[in-house]
Amino acid sequence: MTTAEKEQLDIQYLYRGENLWQFRFGEGTENYHTKSFADSGRHSDASLEEARIYRNEFFKAHPELLSLRAPFRTQLPSNNRTGILGVNYSEAILPSGNIARGWQMTCPRPDRPEPVTKRFSVLKFGETQALMMAVQARREATLELLRAEEPVAAKPLQHLIDEYDDIISELKESIEKEGKSELLSIIQEARLDATSKQVQIQMRLGQHRFRRMVIGRWQGCCAVTGVDILVDAAHIKPWRTASNFDRINPYNGIALSPLYHRAFDLGYISFGDDGNLLVSEKYQERLLRMGMNLSVNISGLTDDHQPYLDHHRKHLFQKHK
Repeated sequence: MTTAEKEQLDIQYLYRGENLWQFRFGEGTENYHTKSFADSGRHSDASLEEARIYRNEFFKAHPELLSLRAPFRTQLPSNNRTGILGVNYSEAILPSGNIARGWQMTCPRPDRPEPVTKRFSVLKFGETQALMMAVQARREATLELLRAEEPVAAKPLQHLIDEYDDIISELKESIEKEGKSELLSIIQEARLDATSKQVQIQMRLGQHRFRRMVIGRWQGCCAVTGVDILVDAAHIKPWRTASNFDRINPYNGIALSPLYHRAFDLGYISFGDDGNLLVSEKYQERLLRMGMNLSVNISGLTDDHQPYLDHHRKHLFQKHK
C-alpha cells in the first residue's frame, strides 16, 4: 500500500496483524515505540479505532517526533531478499483469492519520519518492467534525499544513485532485447541470501558498466570496421586471468564486432600501441578468406591501454606459425 493510500485511509503508522491492529513508530531508532490492539471478538474496526486514538494521543504528547527524519541505511536490512537496497518483491492475497504480485520500493523522506512507498504490479507491467519501475522510483526518492543533504553526507547517496542508474540501464537493455535479464535471474535465485545476491549484482553491474564505457569510447562502433551493429566490448587481458579491477577497467577493453572479437580472444590478431593491426602468420590466409580487413590501424587507444596490449601480445598473440 502506498503512503497516499495510507493517508486516505488514515492508517499512517498503523499495521494490520493477525486479529489485531498495531501502532508502530521509529523502527531502528532510539525513538522506537509500538502498541497492539487486539480484536478480542470484536470487529476489526473497533481495534483500528483504538489504534488511531492511541496514535493521535502519542503524537500530541510528542509533537517533536513528527519532525524527525527516518534513518537512512546504506546496508541491506535483514528482511531484504533482493540484494537491492530499498527494493523488495511483495505478494498480497486479494479478496478474490488471487495473488497480487509486485515489486515495491521504500525510501525515507527528507522531511517526514514515515517513508514513501510505491508498488508496481507484475501482472500489469511484467516482471522486469515492474522491477525497473521500482528501482526508478527508489532512485528518484533517493535523489530527493540527496538534495536535502549536507555536501559531506551526500557521497554515499550519490554512489547509491549511480548504482540504481546501472541497474535501470541493465534492465532496460534486457527489455529492449526482449530477453530475461541476468540481473533479474540473480535476484530471483532462491538459494542465494541477500548479501550473496548483492555481491553478484555488483559483479554483473561491473560487467555492464565495462561494456557501456568501452563501447562508448568508440562511439558505439567497432574499432576496426567502424560498423555500429553487433558490437561488443572485448577484454584485452582476459576475464579469467584479470584481477577484479582489470575486469571492469574500461582501458582493458576494445569495441569489436564478433569476428574480430573472436579472433582477438584466440590470439589470431592483436594490436600495437599505435593501433596497427597485428596478424598471426599461422592464420593470416584463412582470416583473409573469411573477409577480414587485415590492413587497418585503429584510433582511440591511450597510454592506459598499453599495459594490457603488451600482456595480450606477450601471452595470447600467436605471432608465428
